[in-house]
Amino acid sequence: MILSKSILTKFKDLDLTQKLAIIIPVLFLLSCATRHYLESFRGTLIFAYGATFTLFLNLFLVVFSFINSIVLIIDLRLKIVPKSLWLLLSASIFLYLFIAMTIAMFII
Repeated sequence: MILSKSILTKFKDLDLTQKLAIIIPVLFLLSCATRHYLESFRGTLIFAYGATFTLFLNLFLVVFSFINSIVLIIDLRLKIVPKSLWLLLSASIFLYLFIAMTIAMFII
């Protein structure tokens, strides 16, 4: 109980871009896990709507990750070294997709 209160107070002290840097990768991982568990419903409406929703959510999160990273770069212009973890966390989804596409391009 005490631990959760301290985590919540630290989360409240963060600004919006830092909160989004945490929320974007968590939502991306939840969306990927949902997509994986939807496979058991293949051939039903649950799969059709769920797969479409997770696809659009993943694409939105990749774009939003890129936009949030640009906003973080603008905000952290003066203090880029101590706050570079926030930038890497925010850009993780965009970098994941960019690296995966680059590797796929060279394999094919």
